[in-house]
Parts: sequence; C-alpha cells; structure tokens
Amino acid sequence: THHLMLDFGAMPYPVLEGQSIGILPPGVDDKGRPHHARQYSIASPRNGERPGYNNVSLTIKRVLEDHQGRPVRGVASNYLCDLKVGDKVQVIGPFGASFLMPNHPRSHIVMICTGTGSAPMRAMTEWRRRLRASGKFEAGKLMLFFGARTKEELPYFGPLMNLPKDFIDINFAYSRTADQPKRYVQDRIRERAADLAVLLKDPNSYFYVCGLKSMEEGVVLALHDVAQQAGLSWDKIGPALKAEGRLHLETY
Repeated sequence: THHLMLDFGAMPYPVLEGQSIGILPPGVDDKGRPHHARQYSIASPRNGERPGYNNVSLTIKRVLEDHQGRPVRGVASNYLCDLKVGDKVQVIGPFGASFLMPNHPRSHIVMICTGTGSAPMRAMTEWRRRLRASGKFEAGKLMLFFGARTKEELPYFGPLMNLPKDFIDINFAYSRTADQPKRYVQDRIRERAADLAVLLKDPNSYFYVCGLKSMEEGVVLALHDVAQQAGLSWDKIGPALKAEGRLHLETY
C-alpha cells in the first residue's frame, strides 16, 4: 500500500474529508479507447497533507490480482504506484457530498473500515487531531474499527499507534495472524457492544463504513445485534440513521 501526495502548486483545490477525486491514467485500453477515470478517496484533511499548501494525499494499493486471486494488473493503481516525484497527473473532481464528516467538533464519529477503506477515516482523524492540537475545542468521541489480514498490511499502523488513547479508541481485527483465531471488524464491533449501544442512542453520533463490499453485510448485522442487545430496534434505528445522514456506507 502506498501513501501518495499530489501537489496542485499555486492552484487552490478545496476538498472535504470523505470526498474522492478521479485519476485519468494515460494511454488507451485494449479497445483503443482512453482509460476511464478511477475514483480514490482522499486521505488528507481539508487543509492538505501539508497544511497551507494546495495538496491532497491518497492511499493506493497496487492491484496485482482480482478478488478471486487471479492475476490481473490494475491500470490506475500500478500507474499511481510507479509515479516519480514531479510527474504530472490528470485529476478530475472532487466528488462526493454524502460521506462527509460532521462539522460540529463535539459530534461522535465511529469509523469502520478495511484496507484502503481507511483513506477517508485517516482524513477525518487527522482533521480532528489538528483541531485538538490547536486547543480550540473539546472534541466528541472518535472510535475506529480497522480490519486487515495482518498487522503488516494495515495502512497507517505506525501513526495510529502514536495517537493518544484519550483522543481515539482503536480496535484492530486481523484475519490471518499465525496461531490466532480469525477476527473480523464485526467481531470487534460485537465485543464493544456496550460502548457502541451508548453511541447508537446518542443523536450526535455518526457512523462511517468503508472497505470491500464483502464486509458490508457483516458490519450491518453486527450493528443490528448491538442494538438488539441494548433493547433497541435496529429496524427503526438503521433507517433513521440513514435518513438523518448519520450512517454512511461506501463499499467497492
């Protein structure tokens, strides 16, 4: 997984946490048509990877196989991972008006992700971290559930471990650790049912889910179980969270 920074020089490029940009890889496909744009979630906060400059960062995993494990070379991911400093990149966007983080700093944010689905979560966490460092406000709770096959495959593992425990509550789930049972984000969600139930009841809580399509059903089912355990009806809470813009699912 690569952390990539795109610099727009003197051109302002306003973005918000939770938005994405489109990358147009050069060249043509096997039918001779220009490649279509690939969208990537922005991994940096609204004031840039380097604050005060016009830049954004992306989290890119080099694609060398499909979901079934068959060899395939991802056009855009390999193009981006092979870029050299100073190379020019064609960008469109930004896109997205639904996965945006709540602006009120006292709102609570629960982030549930796998792999490169961590990009928008990293942007939100970093914006909150910068706000906290400025000493200007008391923040709401930040809770992160982050799944990967192994610790080594987790993007941003090092920086996450350095964040203060009273700033963010981090729950890792590894599905391929030697001599350990497989654990997925939904398992960690169920383990933290008591804390999550409190947040589910709070109208100031926002839930964000980002990662592979295969995780979505398991995560929603786990939230359903958390609600049920607390005597809440997920059939009422789930649709209400969506209607109020407090439950966001972005899977691919």
